[in-house]
Amino acid sequence: MSSYRIIGLLALLAGLAACERPAPPASTGQATIFDLTGYLQEQTARLQQEQPPVLKSVIAKGQPTETLQMEEMDWEKELAIFHEVDLSRPALRDFYKEERHTLPNGSTVSVFTKDPEAATPVDRLQLTVSPAQKLERLEAVVLEENMLFYSKRNISLDADGASGNLSGYRVEGVQKLIFGDSLRYRVDANL
Repeated sequence: MSSYRIIGLLALLAGLAACERPAPPASTGQATIFDLTGYLQEQTARLQQEQPPVLKSVIAKGQPTETLQMEEMDWEKELAIFHEVDLSRPALRDFYKEERHTLPNGSTVSVFTKDPEAATPVDRLQLTVSPAQKLERLEAVVLEENMLFYSKRNISLDADGASGNLSGYRVEGVQKLIFGDSLRYRVDANL
């Protein structure tokens, strides 16, 4: 009787092992995308604490450039536009084609180009990451358009390749309402 129990137990274990879900492959072939949200959160916290002086220039509607030395800034608000271009969310990956190459200095350049049929605002994103996996440069084109409104922004962010610390950024764009004039603007900030 006990030999039947042992055989039954072995058969049950073998059946359970056969139903076990196979392990996923070690590599899916998709390269990891730089954690832009994590980087921006880290830089926001650092800059909020340090409050470095910033030379900020603004040009709007063809007016002369206005330049100010800013001693205190709300870095969460200042860097919010760069959060919009984070493509690391899995839901967005299918909408972009990635091209990646390595520069002679060992930095990696990843260019993400939107599928023409996708309804996402980031048209193009280029990230340059140092061999130490620190962000060196971000460039993006953000395009939003509907029947009443058109907006195109070219944004860029520069960072020290060794430390990854933000050194400056630029937002340049145009906005147009269907029944209004275009508004062209540019904001440069240097730390």
